[in-house]
Amino acid sequence: MKSAAGAARPARLWRVVASLLAGLTLAGCAHFTQPEPGAPAAEVRSRMGSPLAVQRQADGAERWVYSTLPMGRQVYHVEMDAEGRMQSITQVLDFQHLSNIPKGWTRRQILDYYGPPYEITEVSSFQGKVWTYRFMDDMNLRRLAHVHIDQEGRVAKVMFTDEPSADDGRLS
Repeated sequence: MKSAAGAARPARLWRVVASLLAGLTLAGCAHFTQPEPGAPAAEVRSRMGSPLAVQRQADGAERWVYSTLPMGRQVYHVEMDAEGRMQSITQVLDFQHLSNIPKGWTRRQILDYYGPPYEITEVSSFQGKVWTYRFMDDMNLRRLAHVHIDQEGRVAKVMFTDEPSADDGRLS
């Protein structure tokens, strides 16, 4: 026979789990207010948060990389000049950028440009790893970009597929 205190523990645990999941969901869907060109670094950080990566350029400029991955579908490059002012912001996780990944790029170049992938898998028809990125195409369709990285750590090819959904029968 369970005590009232014992019965309350699972309910409390589920509330905690549900609360954590709701917080993670909101964090993954967080939207930011895009700063205007010329905005100082402090304003960019206050509006967008801390970047996933900061890449320093030879001229003193920086590229700040913001990613909504693994579950999101956007990666933003914020270009900062040498004086710490935003020059531009570009969403690079799209068909145009993904389809132009140069053959021979290294793992490091892919990580620097797009951040970590949604998933890393292997397929029997390719000797290497397949890094998959989720994105939205120009017609607002959910797509997957599969970046094939060979055993030497270089891009061999990029392939695209539609992302399966619960209502199209591919997930059952």
